[in-house]
Amino acid sequence: MEQQRWLTWPVFYELTEIYTAPLNVMWFVLGAAIAQYYAGTVNWLNVGLCLLVVFIFDLAVNVADNYYDYRHAHDREGYALQTNPVGRLALPVGGVAGLAWGLYALAAIPGIVLVLRTGWPVAVFGAIGYAIGIFYTAGPRPINATPFSAAIVALAIAFLIQLTCVYVSIYGQRPLTWGIVGTTFLLCLPLTLIFFTLQMANDTADREEDIANHRYTLAYYLGQAGSVKLIQAFLIIGSCWPLVNVILGIAPSWTALAVILLPVMWRGMRPFFAVQDKQKTFMTTVKSASLFFIAYPLLFALGTWL
Repeated sequence: MEQQRWLTWPVFYELTEIYTAPLNVMWFVLGAAIAQYYAGTVNWLNVGLCLLVVFIFDLAVNVADNYYDYRHAHDREGYALQTNPVGRLALPVGGVAGLAWGLYALAAIPGIVLVLRTGWPVAVFGAIGYAIGIFYTAGPRPINATPFSAAIVALAIAFLIQLTCVYVSIYGQRPLTWGIVGTTFLLCLPLTLIFFTLQMANDTADREEDIANHRYTLAYYLGQAGSVKLIQAFLIIGSCWPLVNVILGIAPSWTALAVILLPVMWRGMRPFFAVQDKQKTFMTTVKSASLFFIAYPLLFALGTWL
């Protein structure tokens, strides 16, 4: 009964950040399109199972992040009690931990089915994903307290998920070769770089809060100005990289149209370039990056299936 009293839909909504989950669909749109483009086949049942795993796992990671960030917080009066939802909403710490581990266990069920259908490589991909998801905030030296956090998260979400999707799509039809892995990496590089800018923007906005809680991300070492310059550089490279893939002949020509989003995203992120504030300007980077996260996979899919 205790869990029913505190675990209301608004609490679940905030702890899991379920409102970001629909974006996961786009990773699978791209992964399936890559499989179709290179192998001429997509196993939609396997793709659906993979999407279900990622959907539930993403919820678990967000709950666990809130839990461990609360537990590890050095700024108890400020961050722990006023910013983190566990403290701000006076949630039972044990209950939040139970919710996180329950969701992790739930995500493993379709994951096991997928492994039985496709073999041990998916278990390896899953183990890597679980390790990154859990130790992003867990442990004595969590990933989000290191300068590698933005890069690791970007690679995990914008490359590893798509690579797994490609593998489960072509399983039984074509082997997963290093050539396919390399090509998938290049095709996912635009998303990876843009996702890196989003993570860097988040860390830059949280820089002072992170320092107070002994989290030393790349933004800590680069400073506000240096972080903004890196964000701008990777935004340009990521937006223009689809042109490179088209020139290399590994992507449909449609994907080159993604470059026209660069001025749109740049204009949208200008408020953040000027003032790095989590409440006032950070959402401009999320909205701008989301345009690319939706458009690039759709353009690749159009070029593949039309």
